[in-house]
Amino acid sequence: MGKSTAARPVPLALTALVAFFSALAALGVSGGTAMGHTGGHAMTMNATHSTELTAKSVAFHADMRKLWEDHITWTRLAIISLEGNTPDTKATVARLLRNQADLGNAVKPYYGATAGKALTKLLREHILIAADLIAAAKAGDSTKVADAQERWTANADQISALLHAANPHNWPLAALKAEMHMHLKLTGDEAVAHLQGKWAADVAAYDKVHEHILHMSDLLADGIVAQFPNRFR
Repeated sequence: MGKSTAARPVPLALTALVAFFSALAALGVSGGTAMGHTGGHAMTMNATHSTELTAKSVAFHADMRKLWEDHITWTRLAIISLEGNTPDTKATVARLLRNQADLGNAVKPYYGATAGKALTKLLREHILIAADLIAAAKAGDSTKVADAQERWTANADQISALLHAANPHNWPLAALKAEMHMHLKLTGDEAVAHLQGKWAADVAAYDKVHEHILHMSDLLADGIVAQFPNRFR
């Protein structure tokens, strides 16, 4: 236990990846929203926890938290599996992709099947692009890293636009983009730390991902409850 593990060599593309996520963090701060939540999270959603609490709304918040916690848990396991090219990779990624269908299904009762399927499609792309990004960084392919970075950010903005269109009053577009960009930044920090073999930083990064996803889940759930109050009484 006394021996220190040698640091892994860092591909040039991974250095570019670190710079990219730093830029995303800056975008989250300067993207037109006030960052007032602990840890720098956007707090400009119109729906807040002042929404009347009922048994139905509390249960809905818990259900949404479970789905988004599944999202980050299986994302973390996929990062580990993809980086190590372990035998469980296919099953792990399949479970992660199933979560995107679960999230789409969760909004269907409020926004319809078409919107739910559209959300699932964009969330699946979110996962598959992240896998491309990890693979490119691991291979040291800076061209593919740059391409995946561009597609990942565009996808986050598409998800934000879809949600905003469904609930424009409670989910302002700028706030949604800031939340999604923060999610990318924190997930990227986690992936980079793991690829670099910085295990303490890897664990700390996941804790930040977890804190933020609960915050984002509550904001999204608050917005639905505020938009459909009669369904939560």
